[in-house]
Formats: sequence, C-alpha cells, structure tokens
Amino acid sequence: MSELFYKNPRLAILTVFLIIASGIGALLTLGRQEDPTLSERFALIITNYPGASAERVEALVTDPLENAIKELFEIRDTGSTSKNGVSIISVELKEEFTGKQVEPVWTQVREQLNKGTLLLPPDAGTPDLRRQHIGADTLILAFSMETDFENNMELIGRLARDLQLKFKNLPGTEETTIYGTVEPEIRVDVDLDRLQAMGLDPTALANILRAADVKTPAGQIRTSTNLLSLEVAGELTGIERVREIPVREYADGTATRLGDIAKISKTYKQPESAMAFRNGQRVILFSAYITPNQRVDLWDNKAFVIIDEFRADLPTSIKLEAIFQQEHYVADRLEGLFLNLVFSAILVFIFSFLILGWRAAIIVGSALPLTIFMTVTLFKVMGSPLHQMSVTGIVIALGLLIDTAIVMVDEYGLMRRRGAGPNEAIRKTFRHLFAPLLASTLTTMLAFAPIALMSGGAGEFVGMMGVSVIFAVGSSFVLAFTLIPAFSAWFDKEPDPDKPYQFWSRGLRIGWLTAGYRNVLDLIISRPWVGLIASFIVPAAGFFAATTLPMQFFPPVDRDMFQIQLTMSADSSLENTRQRAEEIRQFLAAEDGVKNITWVMGSAAPKVFYNVFSSGAVTTNLANGFVETRSADDTRRIVVKMQPLLRSTFPDARILALPFEQGPPANAPIELIVKGPNFAELNRLGQEMRAVLAATPGVTYTVAELQMGQVVASLDADETATGRAGLALTQLAAHLNTQFEGISAGSVQEGLERIPVRIQIDPSQRASLNSALSMPLASAGGGTVPGALGKMKLIPKIALIPHEDGERYNGILAYLEPFTLPSTVLRDFEARLDQTDFTLPHGYKMTIGGDAANQGDAVGSLLATALPLLILMIGAVVLAFNSFSYAGIVGASGILSIGLALFSIWMFGQSMGFMGIVGIMGLVGLSINGSIVVLTALKADEKAKAGDPIATRETVIDATRHIVATTLTTIGGFIPLLMFGDSFWGPLATAIAGGVTGSAILALIFAPSAFVLLARARVAHKRRVVIVTHKKQQALEKARALWRKA
Repeated sequence: MSELFYKNPRLAILTVFLIIASGIGALLTLGRQEDPTLSERFALIITNYPGASAERVEALVTDPLENAIKELFEIRDTGSTSKNGVSIISVELKEEFTGKQVEPVWTQVREQLNKGTLLLPPDAGTPDLRRQHIGADTLILAFSMETDFENNMELIGRLARDLQLKFKNLPGTEETTIYGTVEPEIRVDVDLDRLQAMGLDPTALANILRAADVKTPAGQIRTSTNLLSLEVAGELTGIERVREIPVREYADGTATRLGDIAKISKTYKQPESAMAFRNGQRVILFSAYITPNQRVDLWDNKAFVIIDEFRADLPTSIKLEAIFQQEHYVADRLEGLFLNLVFSAILVFIFSFLILGWRAAIIVGSALPLTIFMTVTLFKVMGSPLHQMSVTGIVIALGLLIDTAIVMVDEYGLMRRRGAGPNEAIRKTFRHLFAPLLASTLTTMLAFAPIALMSGGAGEFVGMMGVSVIFAVGSSFVLAFTLIPAFSAWFDKEPDPDKPYQFWSRGLRIGWLTAGYRNVLDLIISRPWVGLIASFIVPAAGFFAATTLPMQFFPPVDRDMFQIQLTMSADSSLENTRQRAEEIRQFLAAEDGVKNITWVMGSAAPKVFYNVFSSGAVTTNLANGFVETRSADDTRRIVVKMQPLLRSTFPDARILALPFEQGPPANAPIELIVKGPNFAELNRLGQEMRAVLAATPGVTYTVAELQMGQVVASLDADETATGRAGLALTQLAAHLNTQFEGISAGSVQEGLERIPVRIQIDPSQRASLNSALSMPLASAGGGTVPGALGKMKLIPKIALIPHEDGERYNGILAYLEPFTLPSTVLRDFEARLDQTDFTLPHGYKMTIGGDAANQGDAVGSLLATALPLLILMIGAVVLAFNSFSYAGIVGASGILSIGLALFSIWMFGQSMGFMGIVGIMGLVGLSINGSIVVLTALKADEKAKAGDPIATRETVIDATRHIVATTLTTIGGFIPLLMFGDSFWGPLATAIAGGVTGSAILALIFAPSAFVLLARARVAHKRRVVIVTHKKQQALEKARALWRKA
C-alpha cells in the first residue's frame, strides 16, 4: 500500500486530475453567502385585542396561548409582552432541531395555536405566527420621488407589490417584504349628528353598505346541454357606486343616498401604521432574501435583469435604486479571505523552502492546492456553501494541513541519507510514522470536533469552521501517505556525501545556532529538571494572566455601517416619532464620514445584518434604521463620538447608535430578570436596580420592561343609566370603539387589489376627551351621550406586562457606550449592588440574561461534547505509543499550551471570549503534535531509551527540522488573520499562533526533559530489578549449597 502510487505513476496522475477536476467543479457550483445559514428556531405570535388594557390582554389572550404552546416538548423558551391592544409572544425551539427538522415543529405550534384560539375572547384577532428569518436581506430597494410623493403613495405601493410578484417568481427567492407603504381605503366620513337624525349609527350604516356589496354567487342554471352561472349585479366597483348606495328610501320613490350625508374619498388609512425615509426623503422600501446554499452573485445578476426591465416601465418621476446589496459584502468577505489564503500559501512555501530546500518545498507545496480541492469537494458532498466560516476554517487549516507532508518528506530524506533506496525509504517512513501521524491527525480533528458538533445558533454559526479544519486535516493525512511519498521518490536525487552543502537544496543551516542549540540540549538532558521548570514559567504566567483578562462574548463587526434605534415615550404618535427621527438624521448627517441614513418607523426595518431581530408589531413610538459610512474606521469613530452627543442633545428619547455585533441577538448587553407574583414589588425592585445601574460607568440608558403608570381615560359607567338607555356595558364599549376607530363596510375590487371601505366619524368629533363625552350614541332607548352614562376619569394602569416561560417578571435592561465590555460593567454593577441594602423578598428570584446568558449557553454547548472527545483524544495517543507514560507527557504538553495561549491573548491586549475559547480548544489538538513526533523518534532509538545522552540529543536534533518547519508553516497560516483580520478573529488567531509557537519549545525542551527523567526512572527500575533478582539468585544458590552439604 505504501508504494502503490510510486509504482503506478498513471494511477497517481489520474488521482491528481480527479482531485483537481472535482475541486474546480465544486468551486464553480458551491453556494456563496456572507454568513452561515441559521435555522428558523424563533418566531413571534402577534394577537391584536383592540381597546383592551395590558392586564386584560395578559389574562384573556397571552396566558391561554402561552399555556397551549408550552404543552409541546419541542419548545425551549417562551416570552411574552402584553400591552394595550396587543399580545406579542416569542417562541424558541430546542437547539436540537435544525434545518428541515423545524418545519414539522412549527406545524405543531400552529395546531396548538388553533386550540388556544378557541379560548380567546370573540373580539380578539386571530394569532399571527411570524417565523423569524435569521439572516441579512439579500437585496434592499427604495422607491422614491423628488416631489409629490405623498400624493402618489398608493401608486408607488402598487408598483412595489407588482415588483414583489416578479421577485416571487424569480427562482431562489425565499421571501420578499415591503416597508413604509400605505394601506389604501375608501373612506366614508360621516357626521354623527346627521346620522343620528336619520336614526342610524356607524354600525347600522356599515350593515347597509355590506348588504349592497354583493359578491356572492347566485347559483347556476342547469340545462341538458350546458351550465349558466347566475349573479346579482351591484357589487362595489368604485367611489361612484359607493356614493349611490341608498341609505333611506321614502314612499314617494325618492331616497337619501350615502353621498348626500357623507364625504367619500379614495385615500389611505390614517393614522399611518409605518413610514420609511432615506436621507430625509419619504420612500417605500422593498427587500428580498434568497434560499440557502445559493450563489448570491448569480441570483443578484438575475434580480437586476428584472429590476432594469421594471425600471424602464416606471414613470420618469419615480426612481428605483438599490440601497443595500449583500453580494458586495459577500464578494468583499470571500475576496479578503481568498487573498489571505494566497498570502498564507506563499508564506508556507517560503518557510518550507528555508527549512527543507526547494525540492521539498515544491512537494510540500503541492499538498496545499490538492488538499483545498479535496476539502471543497467534501463541502459539495455535504451541501455546505462557501461563507466566512468555511473559508476561514481552510485558512486556519492551511498551516496545519502540510504538517504531515513536511514530516513525511523530511523523514524520507533522512532515510535516503542513511543509505536506503527509494522503495525502502518509503516503506520505512510509512512504517515509522503511520501510527504517530495518525494519532496527531486524530487529536487535531478531535480538538476541532466540539466546534463542529456544537448545537444551537452559535454552533450553526461557527460549526462549519471546525468541519473545514477536520476535512482539510483529514485530506492532508490521506495525501501524505499516498501521493506525497510518490512525489518525494520521483523528484529525488541520489545523495552525494562529497557535494558541498547548499541551503537551497537541503534547507538553511546556521552553524553557531546549531552549536548553541546542542549546548542547550546537553544542559536539559543532564539536568532535566531545569528544562521542566523553564517550560512551566510562561504557561504559569498565562494561567495567572487569565484571571485579569476582560471577557467579551462576541466582538463588534468591522463594517461600513452601524445601527440606530429611536424609542420615544409610549404614548408618542408616529408623526411625533418621525419629527424626532428627522432631527436626529440632520444631526448625524452633519458628521464627516456619514453617507446615507435610512429610517423605518412604526414597524420592523429591513435587515442589513444577520442577527438583527424585530418585534414585528406596529409600534408608533419606535424607529429603527441604519447609517452607512465611508469605512469601518469611520463607523468606529462616529459611534464613539455620536452616542454621548445624541444622548445629551435629545434627552426626551432613547437613542442607540451602536455597531453591529457577532453572535446571537440579545435584548440588551446587560439584562437582569427578577421574577415574582406582585407587580408593585417587581416595580420597586426594578427601580432600585435601575438606580444602581444608571450610576455605573459605561451605562447610557436603563429600561424596565414592566411599565407602570400609563394614563388611561376610563368611563365609570352607571349600569342603571346605561340600562335605561338600552345599552349593555359591552355594547357601550363597542359603540365607542366604532366611533373612535371606525368600522369596515365591504370592499371595492380594482383588478387584483381589494380596497376596504371604512366608515369613520368626522375627526373634529373625536379629537378630545370632551368630544368623546358629547358624542351621540344611538340605542334602543333613544339617543344619549357617554357623558350622561357615567364619569370619565384619568387613571394609571400597567402599560406593559412581560412574561418568561409563563411567569411574570421585570427585566432591567442596560445599554452601554459603544465598544464597552459588558462583563466589566456587570462586575462593577454587582459590586455596587452589594454595597446597598438591596435584598430579594421571599418568593422572588433574579437571573442574568443578555450577553452573559448567551455566552453561558454557547460555552456550555461547546463543552458538552468536549469531555468524551478528550477521552478519545487521550485514547488515540495511548494506543499510538502503547504507553500511558508517554501519553502523560503529551497530555501535559497540551495543558501547558493552554497557558501559552492565555499568555498570548494577554500580551497582545485581546479580550477573552467565545472565539478565544474556540481557539484554545483547537490549540490543544495542535500543540501536542510536536511532542508526539519527538517522543516517537526517542522511543524508536534504543540508546536513547537506555538513557544515552548523545543518542537522545542527536535524535531530538533530527526531529527539530520537523518541529521548526511545521511550527513556522502553522504560524504562517495565521499571519493574515493576525495582520488583516478583524476583532472577531483576533483572539482565535492569537491563541492558536501563540500557543503553537510555545508548543515548539515544549516539544523540544519539555518533552525531552520528561523523556530523560522517564528513561532514568526506567533504567533505575531495571537496575533495581536486576539487583533484586541477583540477590535472590545468590540466596537460592546458597540454599542449594547448604542442602547438598546436608
């Protein structure tokens, strides 16, 4: 097997061509996207209950639906917000459900919702389940006009819906959304006094209009030969038809028609539910995102063909432009990573040339493209696209994947210099290195396996990085024992001992450095404790430094845009929110480096980053947006400067100007959750914690999720008076709701568009509290007004009630200054809280959410599989050496390398977070490879095992080229990430590069020192055994002599 490809060149050539062809084919057909695809495990359930208070919504809507959903085993967490008129329930599935497995679970959730709907009040709306797509929109477009946009919003909205239909027919499009559009309607403005004079009220008028809107079929006329459909003419076809509807008919044949008593107009629903603006100009936004595992660039090309054709048919005054293209970020990200890949490959080749010589460098270098082609072929088989994680995994593996090739080529050359022929050299190299290199490959793969096997959102995000490393390292091992030995033999030259040494042929050698290195080895071999103590110094410093490292779960993103969020008081109207957003836009636009500002208020905004979540509900006091800058550096400068300025300039609003961050979404960087039964007590505890949080340095805003004290106008109706007026209390509430909110009364069909008809009271009659009290009410007992039925009072009520897993709680959220570490602020807050007299009453409990909870979940998922895989790693090493002692030395090297990684993170000023932990776990598998190689060589030398210092030293020197070459090439693979990588990759690259650098010292100093001590102990043990055996033999001979004498 070891000589198969060497003896069969045609087989080797065909194998190379197969690898190249499959790799190129995979590269051309693999999907390309910026970030990994994350499963839709999150959803919102929005249920409207118009006019109901937060407490009624909680009791009558939220609680029944939550109980129904929690019956499902597949549900991990539920949370809810009950506020005036709406219930919003968030649902998260368990982490084991990924990909297509979530579909049947959401079907079960819908079935449970249908059951829960039966328990809701009749006036409550149907629960709307909205699954949350986790990922950035692929394309965002903006419709705009230079002037007269307001008068053409209905037309532009219809154009947006036409474009939406075209995109839905584009293959690969998963979902499209329109933002900031208006809802067209036929509005019937009536005067209550005139209506009452005719004995009508809005409800009765709506019934008249519905009765006139005949859209139901009238049956069929069947004959022996054909069928003839029958219908009644008279459906609502336009404004004129609505005007002509008779409201009252008289005996003389005349009639009062709707147009006589009402103002009828085609307009849009007021007040508007949502608005969108770009650079201060009103726009309608359109977004689309594609199905997973597609090439974004190819879909983008097809999309712009549709856009160009659509734009050609638009009126000249209407503009359609792309304001966000994910393809640009995908191209920049992948191009940057591929450049890193090329740069790393060049560095790896240079280091191989300097250490091994040009021939070996070419052979080793050939493993790079072949391994990459094999890896992307495995991506294709697995069905995974190219994105930042999979490509970065290849970059990480670049320096690792040629380690086995370097060792094989160097060992083959060593065998040839010792006089073996090509066939014999291949056989000896194969036999000598197969077990240790298999063990080192398995340990590397097992070290990255926890990353690949992580569950949950964090696992789906970083998991492919671990898979990439496993694929690359496994492929390189296969190449190292198949094609690489054949290449080494084919390009080999007979060793000539008389030929002068040439560094370009056999690698660089520095005489004085080699002599000094021999002296160091002589020292540690004669005094192994010196080597052990020296090996412990830096790792021990690293473990100590780890206690001072700042913690950061996931760092901010280096991006040429940042997010901005505006929150006004809960009673703010959409127009008031719009005015404040425009003021903020003007303030930001004056800053150098700001290019474009996009706002969406009243509803969710398009997503320009993968982990941005939104409530999905209509909220008039909230505006979300994003600001585009010239560069990532400008983004950092602007948010650091603007956040405190925005806070001081607009004190009546909560304004967050923050960079986008990696990792799972969180409500806020710091979230404190207090659970308990009593609203007043929860509010008191929350206010105490908010006071401490607000005084903590780094905190910009604090928010209590439990909102108390919203003013509500309550009509304290006298049931006796209401009864005399012929009204029940429920009827009174329904009448008032109709008069303030309007009532639907049929629809007008215009092509495929169905435009609702809505009856609305004249705005002047419902503009104030006094108007509400004097508004005429029609009833069976005659006309009356609300003021005659009771007293109107202004009372405080709970505005918002949050639940977590069905329990009431008060969540205290803290927002921080940009680039402030949450862990540092949280520790400061906890210390300050301990200095107060804050205590939790019996029955109340507090937990920490936000970034801390997300980090705990992610790290727990990462470590869940680490222990069994660590046991497998130890087993691989034990079986490779067939010795627990040698395995113990290797394990100690792995532990010490963790200290080296921590020291590197501390020395370079990095924060410790999830990616740092990922880097350390991967390092453990890499750092022991050098020790495995050195111990394998020492174990194979009988003189070294017997304690011969010269044999031990020369064996270590022979293995040094392996170690130095593999260490330099590994570091070379990480240099691009260290030099050009962003803050996301910094801790990982620093941990692995620093740890691998130190692991070379461990392999060349610690491992020989430990081996010498072990060898001395074994030699001493053998001597003791020999002495004891000799004494026993002497005693036995004396006994035999005495026996013979006797």
